Amino acid sequence: MLTLVYGYGVSGKSAVNCLVKLGRQVAIYADKHIKVGDGLINRTGLPINEVLEDVGLIVISPSVDLECDLLYEARKRNIGIIGELELGYRNSLGNIIAITGTNGKTTCTELITTLLKNADINSDYYGNIGIPFAEHSFDITEDKVVVLEVSSFQLATTELFCPKIGICLNISEDHLEYHKSMEHYIKCKLNIFKNQDKNDYAVLNYDDEIVRNFANIIKSDVYYFSLKTKVKGCYLQNGSVFFNEEYICDVQNINIKGEHNIANCLACITACKILHLPNNIIINTLKEFTLSAHRLQLISNINGIKYFDDSKSTNISSTISACKSMIGKTVLLVGGYDKGLDYRKMFKELPTNIEVVICYGENRDKLILDSKGLPAVVIKSDNIEDAIAIASKVQCENVLFSPATSSFDRFANYVERGNFFRDYVLRLQN
Repeated sequence: MLTLVYGYGVSGKSAVNCLVKLGRQVAIYADKHIKVGDGLINRTGLPINEVLEDVGLIVISPSVDLECDLLYEARKRNIGIIGELELGYRNSLGNIIAITGTNGKTTCTELITTLLKNADINSDYYGNIGIPFAEHSFDITEDKVVVLEVSSFQLATTELFCPKIGICLNISEDHLEYHKSMEHYIKCKLNIFKNQDKNDYAVLNYDDEIVRNFANIIKSDVYYFSLKTKVKGCYLQNGSVFFNEEYICDVQNINIKGEHNIANCLACITACKILHLPNNIIINTLKEFTLSAHRLQLISNINGIKYFDDSKSTNISSTISACKSMIGKTVLLVGGYDKGLDYRKMFKELPTNIEVVICYGENRDKLILDSKGLPAVVIKSDNIEDAIAIASKVQCENVLFSPATSSFDRFANYVERGNFFRDYVLRLQN
């Protein structure tokens, strides 16, 4: 029997590499014409009946529509459908810390991995952070701790996947063009815990009502993190961080700033305390840890105006958090791929120091429509270049590039988009 890999991007190629190592015969299918490597069967462009001939399992990429005709026919034939995350899990041996949530996944994945490495624990990160899991799964031995960033897309196709520690950071409206409803989006996030039992651990955001209520459903040992409430787990009290009443450090000792990042740190501390990491390792790491590129990154100061690259903000709640971290009069650059989101909430929650909003990209008309009643000045621009040029002429202290949506109307991903913003701003400087 063949294994069919549907999608031949980064995730699909990782799945292929894994399957080849397993000695499986692999066929490839994609929605557009592709070239495949030697030894692989290319079924792109064939009728569905021919695509599914002799197929016993389908491994899909995260972007594949779960309700498409090919998968509908596969289900009728009782052909198994899994994702690259599930494939990797079935071939790895180490313990897994898996992190999901609408925002903060990458920061927590990087921070937990840094904490583990600083404690001399054999560990690496994989998953949605940009390093596919499946093709590296054979390197994951019993003595290794894997830190996985997992998206709702990946969790939609899990069967056996079961992390030793599962973390859900938050849930807010996102990816509705794929999930079609918040109910389905939430259900996918909940899948991170579905196979856990009392010997596993769940770390939940107590301040997020949706996430907090997961505790009523899941079977694992639940810990929380909270900025507001004393909980079983990690919490703030009078400017200090505690874990189960044990003092860890003061908030001012944490290098990364912003309320949302403090919450991320509390989640990471909780996971690491479950693993009994020493406090001195935790404290010293928090003092030195910095955010990676495109996350509220200061690019330049031109004529007294600070330019911030927050291209990683691909949804509304992330952009709101970025705006709340700005000090002084700020121009917000927002827009991009149309994900079908309602931006009225974003405009309603913008802090008063966001005095000018410049809308660009595929969804700029939707943004303009949803901004009605906003006290700030709202300007429509043709593209990012135009938006930056307009922003450079506004009397302000900050220009914040925080798109609140994906980049796919023009760029391959948020990294390419952020690099474009950075390079354009630096040309302004020169």
